Amino acid sequence: MKFEKLYKNSNLILIIFIVFLLAQAFDQSFGWGINKIYPEIYFMTFGTKDEGWSEFIWFENGLIETIQITILLFTILILLNLYFLKKNLFESTLIKKFVVIEIFGLSYFFFEEISWGQHFINFDTFEFFLDKDNFFYNHQGEMNLHNTSRIFNEFPRIFVMIWCSLSIVIFKFTKLKNSKEFAIIIAPNIKLIFINYLLLIFIIPDLIFTKLGIIDFSELHIIENEIFKGFNLDTMLSIILSFNFFRLSEFQELLFAYYFMWHSLFLRSLYFK
Repeated sequence: MKFEKLYKNSNLILIIFIVFLLAQAFDQSFGWGINKIYPEIYFMTFGTKDEGWSEFIWFENGLIETIQITILLFTILILLNLYFLKKNLFESTLIKKFVVIEIFGLSYFFFEEISWGQHFINFDTFEFFLDKDNFFYNHQGEMNLHNTSRIFNEFPRIFVMIWCSLSIVIFKFTKLKNSKEFAIIIAPNIKLIFINYLLLIFIIPDLIFTKLGIIDFSELHIIENEIFKGFNLDTMLSIILSFNFFRLSEFQELLFAYYFMWHSLFLRSLYFK
């Protein structure tokens, strides 16, 4: 019960943090313009006419990425602790293989995020990744694979997105819940579904607006004689509803890491009484 209370409190902190991020990003993206149009209503803003995203929060080695890699490292250590101390208690080899695969998968996720240490040690990128004729040419000149090809970026991301946003939902409404092995692997605690739903909130609108091509960012500003007159409300609303007024992909990755952490903690709690 204490463990589930910790989970509940953790989710509460997460929600408060999300509200802060949304408020900050909204002000950063639209605050200057709204303040200029309606100063008596939107009387204070930290936004500027440059708009964009907060470098401290969203850019490389910023707040979001730092929290994310910290959570990933913590999760990897949790799984290593579980595997080496309790692997003999696993009900089947399938569970043991799952934990091993998850350790390797999250390690790849972690090391790719820090460009295999380049972000901290600042070593030069290997020439192998700088050759434009090479299949592994890195488009950002970094020491990682996910900026070289969709094979190493989009495909793993799609799999992780499905796992973190739909796994408990699928488990709950299918016959998979009748299998003890799959129950342990997929849903060590059914309350993980909260994070599933939270992720879907930040995934589905973006997919709808992006796939239908509803958003045209070039139409956001109303300019007359090179002077800003206001926002195109339809475009602005589309951007807000799809959560495209901040770095959504970075935020989704933070939620992926958060899901893996609590999934691993609940899985560990089954063997550490």
